[in-house]
Amino acid sequence: MKSKLTLIPCVLFLLAAGAASAATLPSGFSESVIASGISSATAMEFAPDGRLFVCQQSGQLRVIKNGVLLAMPFLTVTPDSNGERGLLGVAFDPNFANNQWVYIYYTVPGSQAHNRVSRFTASGDVAVPRSETVILELNGLSTASNHNGGAIHFGLDGKLYVAVGENANSANAQTLANLLGKILRINADGSIPSDNPFYNTASGVNRSIWALGLRNPFTFAVQPSTGRIFINDVGESTWETINDGVAGANYGWPNCEGACSPTNPNLRDPIYIILKKMRERSADRATTQRSRHG
Repeated sequence: MKSKLTLIPCVLFLLAAGAASAATLPSGFSESVIASGISSATAMEFAPDGRLFVCQQSGQLRVIKNGVLLAMPFLTVTPDSNGERGLLGVAFDPNFANNQWVYIYYTVPGSQAHNRVSRFTASGDVAVPRSETVILELNGLSTASNHNGGAIHFGLDGKLYVAVGENANSANAQTLANLLGKILRINADGSIPSDNPFYNTASGVNRSIWALGLRNPFTFAVQPSTGRIFINDVGESTWETINDGVAGANYGWPNCEGACSPTNPNLRDPIYIILKKMRERSADRATTQRSRHG
């Protein structure tokens, strides 16, 4: 599907090409298309110099510069893009102005596919050929192609945070024996900070676990002024959640979906919940509007 990238003052939306706007905007907001011709966009991030980098699920990292989508991708990988797999995340090193490092999260194909975080070096609007450095290899995936997570961002502490889905196996979210269903925290070179909350209780690469009990944290955000982390988790049948990112937190999946009832002092409830049926009704209305106008 081709998409248009739409800017709503500090908020970005992706809209199907040729579709009428289906969003009902709050007072004081407006929307405008800033680029078109993007296919299956999964994530985006502004570079420190103002360029906007957009991930396409099929493996191209596109660049929007001065309001124009550049014809040449910044880089192209060849991911497994079945289901919810593919090129899913992008982040810029805090010292990007000097080292030109760009990080991506993508699904490596193979007899047992797995997700990977790699670093590339920029040379202008493209990556230096053969500059990929693998930072983190995640666990092998089952045949389930959903619940991959994929968001990556640097915190104000200079550490790289990585959101990983539980690969459609809810038991993964509650174990320290793998990286699935977690938020991870690593150094820029892939090493593990010794102040991670499970550093002394987990082993090996699992020491990178920063928080657990998540189903599919497809996106999260770092508040620029405070460093506070907001984690968006995809619910199963009833609730979508926004969670306060806290070191060592357990967000309860699969024991709880949304807020735990009764409350459990060992589990951290979300700060905001959204009824899935409300979201689905909104999506249905948007689809109806698109079909009527298109």
